[in-house]
Amino acid sequence: MYETLFVVHPEKGPRMKEFVDKFRTVIEGQRGTVAQVEEWGSRELAYPIQKQSKGYYTLLRYQASGQAVVELERNLKLTDGILRYLTVRVDEDSPLTNPNRGHAEPARDAEESKPKEEPAA
Repeated sequence: MYETLFVVHPEKGPRMKEFVDKFRTVIEGQRGTVAQVEEWGSRELAYPIQKQSKGYYTLLRYQASGQAVVELERNLKLTDGILRYLTVRVDEDSPLTNPNRGHAEPARDAEESKPKEEPAA
């Protein structure tokens, strides 16, 4: 499973549905399936990109081959209005990426995991 987060120029934000449909078609054309689309909306960028301080964020989660990822990234690179994108491969069994998998155990502090020493008598 892969996740691709892409940032769209703020002036092209209203056309987000077109971008999502285009990228969904690319993934499905490579025999992949889109599992989830999360539109995060307009957000402040950490630093200016192409003189822009805001962008529209969208996250795609999909099942596909490596070749489909290459083709998707090629399309992202060629699409006017895409400021940045990032693709990562995720573990399907992780509770962070698969909410149906259950809850992760909270991390314990290093102090809690050390055995307690008894004071010398």
